[in-house]
Amino acid sequence: MKRIGILGHGFIEWGGGLDFLRLICGSLVAASEPVELHLLLPTRGPRLMARRAIRHLKRILGRPVIDSKRPDSRHIVELISGEMRGRLSVHLIDIGSAAVNRAARRLNLDVLLPAHYAPRPSFHTPWLGYIADLQHVHFPQFFSPQEVAVRHRHCETMLNQARCVIVNAQAVVDDIRNAYPNHATNIVALPFAPAPSKEWLSAAAPPLDRYQISENYFIICNQFWQHKDHLTAWRAFAALHDEFPDVQLVCTGETSDFRNPTHFELLKQEAQRLGISANLRILGLIPKHEQIALLRSALAVVQPTLFEGGPGGGAVFDAVALGVPAIVSDISVNLEVTDPAVCFFRQGDAEHLAQRMRDVLQRPARQPATAPELLAAGEQRRRACGDVLIAAATQLRASPARQHGQ
Repeated sequence: MKRIGILGHGFIEWGGGLDFLRLICGSLVAASEPVELHLLLPTRGPRLMARRAIRHLKRILGRPVIDSKRPDSRHIVELISGEMRGRLSVHLIDIGSAAVNRAARRLNLDVLLPAHYAPRPSFHTPWLGYIADLQHVHFPQFFSPQEVAVRHRHCETMLNQARCVIVNAQAVVDDIRNAYPNHATNIVALPFAPAPSKEWLSAAAPPLDRYQISENYFIICNQFWQHKDHLTAWRAFAALHDEFPDVQLVCTGETSDFRNPTHFELLKQEAQRLGISANLRILGLIPKHEQIALLRSALAVVQPTLFEGGPGGGAVFDAVALGVPAIVSDISVNLEVTDPAVCFFRQGDAEHLAQRMRDVLQRPARQPATAPELLAAGEQRRRACGDVLIAAATQLRASPARQHGQ
């Protein structure tokens, strides 16, 4: 039985990262080959405390600090709850390669994954790298020149030091080959593997009254970042407003974009100009179980994004897992989603999106899949994903380490 360490470093600071860790943990639990799992969470230690102290001092001195609402302890508890409870051991460690190295030795781990950052060259335990996406290549205008340079260095370092890198889509594999054609790293695309937890399917009714939400609503579950293209959704929703005045558009997700601090305010102003503010419900970052309950009862998930590192992003991932319809922009990575409940619209085309939303409103109410059907489909997808991860880890252990890497 392999002893696998799952790295929380670089993932537990944001909701999408926690969702990715949930995918990794759930897939390895479902894999055909039994494994012993150890989740390493960087939430305790002197280096972490020192970093927090420095950030606090910067705030006191009035220096700029990139800050956003991080998922709290409830989100992390949800990550390791449910069917994964008892199937993996959780260890609270410090940030940095040295702390990971100590934990890997103490726990006698065979392999570590996914590494968001390349460990030091002296690192002893074999590791699988991870690259989320190459958004800086497609949309450099969304970043400062310094951020683009940092992202390039990060990708080059990972591709130079990792013997194997996992990504979320074939589109990312293609991007890496085009942008970094000289690398020799094995790139493995994980299969699309949405799966619900049992808790999701037995959750209480959605908190409609608390958030003043009507029974008929579309939902967007995205951070309010520029590339998520809420503006196209605003305009599509406005085109439906006179015809369907009682329908609402519910939005969850962090409202700040550190790359463009004025973005959310501009969106609010545009909503006011379009006359849709009264029918918008912007909830911000809410607990995952509430988000899932709202998603399950929505008319459809709307995903207007201009760029994603995985098919459909997290919202479509959850929608497919729960059998909820989704209306998705037709960028190449999203077209990797093959599910009958998903339809596509031309990216950035508000009129086409409005027509897709109108189709949902005018067709008969959907017959939702049963919980056993959703669980069985999700288990099959997760097993396939887990088997790919274990195959990559097995190949990693069998191949010699790079001299400049591990």
